[in-house]
Amino acid sequence: MLQHRAGRDGVVSARAGVPAPVPHIDAGRVDAGRGAEYELQEALRRAARSPQGRMVLQLHLSRLNSPGPRPHHRRVARAILDDTAQRHEGQVFTLANGDMVLLCREATPGRMPAARPVPGMSLPDPAALPDTMARLLRIDLSDPACVTTVWRLEEAVPEVTAFVPIGPNGNGAAAALPLASPAPGLAVQPGMVDAIAAIAEGSAIADLLHRQTSVLVAAPNRNGASPNAPLRPLYREVTFSIDALEARIAATGQATADPFLFRHLAGRLDRRMLAVLADAAGTGTVLDIAAGGRGAPPLHINLTLPGILSDTFARFAMLCRSFGAPVGVEVALVEACSDPAAFGRARRVLAESGLALVLDGVSHLALMLTRPCALRADLVKLDWSPRLAELAAEERLQVAAALERIGPHHVILHRAETETALRWGLAQGIRRFQGRYVDAMLAAGRTMACPRAAGCTLRQCIERAAATGPAGRTGCGAISLLDGQPSLPLELGAGSTL
Repeated sequence: MLQHRAGRDGVVSARAGVPAPVPHIDAGRVDAGRGAEYELQEALRRAARSPQGRMVLQLHLSRLNSPGPRPHHRRVARAILDDTAQRHEGQVFTLANGDMVLLCREATPGRMPAARPVPGMSLPDPAALPDTMARLLRIDLSDPACVTTVWRLEEAVPEVTAFVPIGPNGNGAAAALPLASPAPGLAVQPGMVDAIAAIAEGSAIADLLHRQTSVLVAAPNRNGASPNAPLRPLYREVTFSIDALEARIAATGQATADPFLFRHLAGRLDRRMLAVLADAAGTGTVLDIAAGGRGAPPLHINLTLPGILSDTFARFAMLCRSFGAPVGVEVALVEACSDPAAFGRARRVLAESGLALVLDGVSHLALMLTRPCALRADLVKLDWSPRLAELAAEERLQVAAALERIGPHHVILHRAETETALRWGLAQGIRRFQGRYVDAMLAAGRTMACPRAAGCTLRQCIERAAATGPAGRTGCGAISLLDGQPSLPLELGAGSTL
């Protein structure tokens, strides 16, 4: 799994006994403090004077599948690389595109490490890092072997130095970090989380919410697809847009960077969401929970266990019963497992209120290692991963057995953002889907029926359907189509991959 670039793979090795040439760096191009790329080139220039026994490893976080790299990818990877650097006289650099580069000494038998190992703990070996990173990131990579590139510095000084991108200002020329991820090494500030919660509690809520529709597809034919199968809206999930909340105070990545602070934030968002839905009940607006009792797709919301067990939710549940609103409540699998007793109480509360329980955030690995069906949820949301289409035979059998235990009619394939995801799901007997590809198909169906479709793009139609307030729907000439529930044909192969 180690990807070397040496010899015939494109790296020109130094001749035996001849020191590798020190690469020339134009001092006029860069100044001190001008970015990690400059600092890395300076470090490589110094290391090239005595390259024997040194190695360079590049961790390609920029290659992770969307929406990666996630905050925990950066934190864990940085911790592992920093620990290795400390013990092997090294240094870690984070490039502008999110990749990380480790420059350190190779593990040489008989040489004592720079840091004394902790008793009972194994000393991290730089040579083992490619395999470690591949196993760590295998879920989010189509080819885990490509996550790292390793050079022995004495064999590849010119090539290693040449790969560092330097822009006209001395900074990295690579693309900037994704907005959804915090800057590497960014310290999470509790005050920022409080500020984000304050925005949700005091701002116009419609501008901070996001809506996404799940659909039910007719049973597939023998080929695993039904070219003209009805595509019917199943429910509409309403969530806070974390990106929108963070953007209000320029705190990109702060909300989700720390899982414990995010749990605290989610609890505060619960109260705001329940209050908003209670105020909108019976108003006929997008957030009207009563619309589900009149034949429209019901609303689904995400809540924490403390939120479900709160007095605020008890009042909300009474309101749902009075309107006959079939609201669904989604709970993350990790939260259900962290407090089984509270989850059991929450499940009873939902059952007594006549509200559906949805188990959210179930990966295919969790599907193989646990039994989500034991939690007795009404629906289970399986997160799509491209690796599902590439599983080995034994793993495919494990996933199929897990789906059989749950029952495919109880499974929603979440994050279905490609046609491949829908085809895989249909082949497994799954008929419920949610994701950006579904959003695109629904938007395509609306444009076919809309008399003013010529003035809009598909992207605009998707974004307006996701909005919950008038501002986000500005420009739509057929608002009724955004909230209707047409029975659309599913034509696999006709849409684009988003």
